[in-house]
Amino acid sequence: MKNIVSNCFVIISFIILFNLAACSWEDSYKAAAKRSLQVDTDLILVPYPYNIFDKEARESITLSHYTKDELKEILLEHNLSWEELKLDWGWNEKEQHFEREVNYTSHYTNYSYDINIPIWIFGQKWFNNGIYPDTIFQQHIPSIYSKILKYKFSNVLDISSYDKIFKNTNEIPEIIVTIVVDQGGEQLYKAHPNGFPFLKTLKNESVYFKNARVGHLEAHTAVGHAAIGTGSFPKEMKTFSNEIYAWKDGKVTSKTVYQGNDSQLNLEEFSTLSLADVWDRDEDNHPVIISQCYAARASIGMAGHGLLIPQLLRSDRLSDKDFVYWANSKSLLWDTFNPAYSMPDGINKYDFYEFYQANKQNISSNFKAENRLDFTRKFHHFQASEFQVALDGETFRNSLQSELISRKAFKDGKTDLAFLTLKATDAVGHLYGWESQESEKILIATDMEIRKIFDFLRSHYGDSFILLVTADHGAAPMPEVSKASFLTHEIFFKELSELLPPTAREKQSVVKWITHSHLSLNREVMSAYKISEADVIEKIKSIKINSKPFFRKVWNRGDLD
Repeated sequence: MKNIVSNCFVIISFIILFNLAACSWEDSYKAAAKRSLQVDTDLILVPYPYNIFDKEARESITLSHYTKDELKEILLEHNLSWEELKLDWGWNEKEQHFEREVNYTSHYTNYSYDINIPIWIFGQKWFNNGIYPDTIFQQHIPSIYSKILKYKFSNVLDISSYDKIFKNTNEIPEIIVTIVVDQGGEQLYKAHPNGFPFLKTLKNESVYFKNARVGHLEAHTAVGHAAIGTGSFPKEMKTFSNEIYAWKDGKVTSKTVYQGNDSQLNLEEFSTLSLADVWDRDEDNHPVIISQCYAARASIGMAGHGLLIPQLLRSDRLSDKDFVYWANSKSLLWDTFNPAYSMPDGINKYDFYEFYQANKQNISSNFKAENRLDFTRKFHHFQASEFQVALDGETFRNSLQSELISRKAFKDGKTDLAFLTLKATDAVGHLYGWESQESEKILIATDMEIRKIFDFLRSHYGDSFILLVTADHGAAPMPEVSKASFLTHEIFFKELSELLPPTAREKQSVVKWITHSHLSLNREVMSAYKISEADVIEKIKSIKINSKPFFRKVWNRGDLD
């Protein structure tokens, strides 16, 4: 009898825990979706864990390398089977290192691997060091800065629960530096525990939030950086994905974030002011604003609008041209958008190919290019290399030197704001997987550059600076590791086209636009062919890859209430 009762107790406990876990992920996912809904978002798509929904799988494959012990820990962390993977890959248990051809991974969901991120905040005069368990979003970062600056930022969130991290002082820093390790979620650091010695040390001298989260959909570069810059959620700031997809003439078309016409940018779709926008403006343009990333969507999101503040948000006190720049893959130079931003002095000298040539004897990397044309063809692999990390760090320090130190503007009593994204971790993560030894090498190089920037700040500012290090998002394991499915937008559109008559499928779609999580329905097409929202939802749920359903949930707006 006791055994029966005991067994029943175990079963009931398991059921309760299972239901609590189910509610936990679903509640979190719905909350993030609600913070991210656009005016014409009709459906939210939720894949099964680890599944990748992206524009296209890469045509070429990459040879990735793994360390057995690290990979076993990764699989254990994500409840994946080492024995199944070992059998599938044909690995010899006695071997410590393995290689595998892989394709591509991505990020965008509200699952833990995409949204669990670290936050370090170093500032001896302003913060009480410690490891804090509080949940915090990227959107809280401008609010923390505003409190330090004694400045009333319009997008400020309630941070009263974080009062314990602050020291009582009226002094403000000379500079606040924000470093984003792209795709540097907790999954990267857990995978390679020996890959970040400096940041490990910094944890003991900083405020460290161990439960920081991406609090929105989608977990993408543009959205995360805009969150850090503005303190807003996608519902307000309208930056809600890296790109938007549609169907035209039998093909998938895409529009990237902030994309205007004829190589121009459309900053008005970035509809919320950043902290840098208003701090610079309200301090009569005395603060220097610097924002660097090789991807424009990142450097823009952190800095803001420069001179092009949207008309409806404009005041009679305009900002100056901030220093906001990114990589030009054609010219192999740093570039900017002149109507809104400026380039720091000396940045134009950084020809990326010449930098590679000058440093290839000093930097250990597998990246090789025979000549300039070969370099251009392999540019994405350069961006996933140690060369890109070193270039990013050197350029950023050069910008601080030329615009602040050399001009004697770095101790003028006006807090400057500088933003840097070290993005090679993202490039290598997409190509090789964050589980790989290639990613570990880039993490080591990234950690080293952060240390160099810290030492640069310490040497010039003493203890009058704040350094915050975080991530914009994490990423899913490589599908080859997780055994997950990959769905392209092309297949998705073709599956939904089956709701239409064959003669209409090339020119029309029941989808007006889609990202990776958001979907807007074309009500006119649906009405013309008597297709209901329920029909579309059922069709999406029926999509299978390798005989397995791809989507776990499809929510309409009513489901989120």
